[in-house]
Amino acid sequence: MPVYFVSHGGPNLLDDAEYPPTGSIGRGLRAIGDEIRALEPRGMVVVSGHWEAGPSSLQVSGTSEQPLIYDFYGFPASYYKQQFQHTVDPQLTSKVAELFKARNIPIETVARGLDHGAWVVLKKAGLANAPFPIIQLSLYKNDSMDMHVQLGETLKSLRNEGIVVVGSGMAVHNLRDLFGSRSTSVRPYVEPFDKQIEQAVLGPLSERKEGVLQLAKSKILRQAHPTLEHLMPLHVAVGAAGDQSKATKMLEAYQVSMSWSCYRFD
Repeated sequence: MPVYFVSHGGPNLLDDAEYPPTGSIGRGLRAIGDEIRALEPRGMVVVSGHWEAGPSSLQVSGTSEQPLIYDFYGFPASYYKQQFQHTVDPQLTSKVAELFKARNIPIETVARGLDHGAWVVLKKAGLANAPFPIIQLSLYKNDSMDMHVQLGETLKSLRNEGIVVVGSGMAVHNLRDLFGSRSTSVRPYVEPFDKQIEQAVLGPLSERKEGVLQLAKSKILRQAHPTLEHLMPLHVAVGAAGDQSKATKMLEAYQVSMSWSCYRFD
């Protein structure tokens, strides 16, 4: 099974007037969702930038159905009534936990619903009522790109068992610049940092891991990501992909201080 990195945005992604299905973002995300459905996976493990556990420990959910998490603020009431129908799989949750325990990585199984970094983008992609279970795994609560690549590497074997791994973040994510100015022009760091990611991800397979680790040294890293939790799902995806999976850029769109770039690794 392939691995995906998707950019997820906020709950207003579900507003078809703001993000029409025929627009580049809506169309690109739906293409990803249609592709995943066609693969007929046995399940999905998703990590998002909105769930961090401990500095060196993880959490995983999916043993029982839980309410969605509406972890966003100041939006119209209708967004807090959105639903995303899906199933979970306790066996898949246990399998994920065992993979980390085998590497002596502390992991806790918790009762937690999907956060908006998972369910909003999956709903926009058309994956509500998908015929496969969806569970969520946390990130670490740290800025270690290497640890998050290793997190993905631990998930890699799931691909051979029919499980799709999805990292959900944003290629560029600066909310301060998004809401702090009336200007709608694309900020000067957005495309350059997006292209640094692209060069790392689409470059030689043997250099991809080191390429994404080198993003830590980018002079514009903290402009593109004042905090790094929305970048780390990319590192998880690269780790799960390994060095034998070709990458394809499936979506490129820039919006003020955000990049919506998405990738598939197969």
